[in-house]
Amino acid sequence: MKKKIIIICLMLSTFSLTLSPIVEAYSTTKTHTSTMAQLKKSSIFKKKTQTVEPIAKPVSITGQAVYANIASIAPNFVGTPYVFGGKTPAGFDCSGFIHYVHQFAGLDILRMSSEDYFKLSSKVNVPVVGDLVFFKDTYKEGISHMGIYMGENTFVHAGSKGVEITKLDNPYWQLHFVAFKRFNVVTD
Repeated sequence: MKKKIIIICLMLSTFSLTLSPIVEAYSTTKTHTSTMAQLKKSSIFKKKTQTVEPIAKPVSITGQAVYANIASIAPNFVGTPYVFGGKTPAGFDCSGFIHYVHQFAGLDILRMSSEDYFKLSSKVNVPVVGDLVFFKDTYKEGISHMGIYMGENTFVHAGSKGVEITKLDNPYWQLHFVAFKRFNVVTD
């Protein structure tokens, strides 16, 4: 009877030693999981994590022709008045100007807001004449303005003073600059 009790005690202590790391790991995992869930809900996590945007492909041969047309067409509208929702030479808003110039240059795109155009284009690290330039927090929060990059640190856009060519190093535009982007339909 003594042998059975000793064997049972040894078995229980071995079983207890075997379970200790498992119990410890389970409690650590559970704590880690709940901590991660709390972290993901926190505003710090949301501010620190960013989605990685795809980089635009090079401009295709067809896209280069469209960009050449844009570069020659867009400056002709300088002086056209600003009209909220405007999409004709009688008056443009920023996205109406983009739509009209691209249509006139031979690129069939839908009329959308600057925010929608931002979502449907890819980031460009080194812009070329004809690429898009986006700004945020101008008249509303978030992506709210856009123009066409014209080279030599300038862009053409329909701003509050009408269609004009502006320097990107203008303090106001520097403060609100977000990115250079490119419509995917002009790439390889």
